[in-house]
Amino acid sequence: MKTIFRTGLIFTAMGQYSNTLIQLVINMILSRLIPVEDFGIIATVQVFLVFFQNMVSAGMGPAIIQDKKLKGKDYGVLFNYTAVFAIAFAILFGFLGGPIAHFYHNKIYTQLFWAMSIIIIAEGMNVVPTALLNKELRFKTLNTRLLICNLAGAIVGVIAAFSGLGVYTLIISTTVPAVGTLIINFFIVKIEYTTSFALAPLKEIAKFSIHQLGFNLTNYFSKNTDNLLVGKFLGEAPLANYQKSYQLITLPNIIFIGILGPVLQPILAKHEEDVALIKTTFLKIVHVLALVTFPLAAFMVINAESIIIFLFGKNWFSAVLPFAILASTTWAQTLTAATASIFMARNQSKLLLISGLIATFNMVLFTSLGIFWGSTVTVAIFVAIFYLVNFITTYWILMKKVLNSNFMEILKQLIKPFVFGVTMLASLYVINGIVSIGNNFLSLVVNGICFLVLFSLLVIATGELKEIKELF
Repeated sequence: MKTIFRTGLIFTAMGQYSNTLIQLVINMILSRLIPVEDFGIIATVQVFLVFFQNMVSAGMGPAIIQDKKLKGKDYGVLFNYTAVFAIAFAILFGFLGGPIAHFYHNKIYTQLFWAMSIIIIAEGMNVVPTALLNKELRFKTLNTRLLICNLAGAIVGVIAAFSGLGVYTLIISTTVPAVGTLIINFFIVKIEYTTSFALAPLKEIAKFSIHQLGFNLTNYFSKNTDNLLVGKFLGEAPLANYQKSYQLITLPNIIFIGILGPVLQPILAKHEEDVALIKTTFLKIVHVLALVTFPLAAFMVINAESIIIFLFGKNWFSAVLPFAILASTTWAQTLTAATASIFMARNQSKLLLISGLIATFNMVLFTSLGIFWGSTVTVAIFVAIFYLVNFITTYWILMKKVLNSNFMEILKQLIKPFVFGVTMLASLYVINGIVSIGNNFLSLVVNGICFLVLFSLLVIATGELKEIKELF
């Protein structure tokens, strides 16, 4: 298991990190070429797009990975269902543009919804082949494909931006990777295609899929309620600024969980009944993730202004304070995101759904309180509180109900990382007070070097370097 885990992490890291870098670069370019309001419009469309992407997948991907009885033509039958779902939901998504245009008083939504319906078709038809690649542990193939498609999307997107396509640039840069992935999948994934729509394969994965779909939808609402409410009650420009800050604080999730999630479930699913093994592995992962994300949260808070202005330009200054507030809970977001793979690996999709329902309720509650006070800053404050509450509730359910343990085991793993974070916060604050640098880029370079040096010293001095080596 260790060899497979290590190989999976290496190739998944290559794919995810290159993809994150590509997306960050194109975001930097487009932020300087496209008006803030256009980003707000696309942010609204993407909220609905993600919902339909969850619906069209119907939770099948993780269910296919987890199920050990599916064979040969079963995958062809499931592919047929995903194709039908994809076309049906794409048409429904296109027609939804009319009511949304009326709701937000902007006719452009009608055109944008039809344009982005192509993504839903591609994403839906990608479910089965992508799940098979994960199930077969073909991490190298998965991430090579990811790199090629996202690089193509970035290149086409930048060309479109310089060609003056405005808001449609963001659609093009998203559509190209989805369609490209579908085309490549037809060549690299061997599925026994059939005209059958037999119910047996669908019934085989139905229970897991329904719970997974339920969690995906509740997770969707818990992550997008703030965007929906900010866009409706505060406007498109505040939404754009809020989402810019939100996108950046999700980077640690992409960087860490983006490589762990796709690897953890396929591998640990083969040891579903070995609770001790799964718990031991997970606690080590939590500890290492916390060691990195607590200090990283401190770095992001101290350098919030330099990060926003350097990446996106002075037009996005209003995103600085919301970003700093949300960044303080980066560790909680990342550690909570890591739990989904463990719920699924233990075949506890029902408990995953329950944790998602609780998270959704809390997110609606806290976001509404933030909206009531009338600014993106108050929304950020209450959303940050939500992340802390969500961390506690999710881990209580996971440790108590899934890993036969208790919440205190998690808290023990966080003591040293918390000390790391406080030390980093105080050190960077003092350094910034002594060394004043006017240039945002140079400021980030200096602070980045200080961060790496201090973090390395802490890891070596406390003996944590050995723990990190042992994990990987």
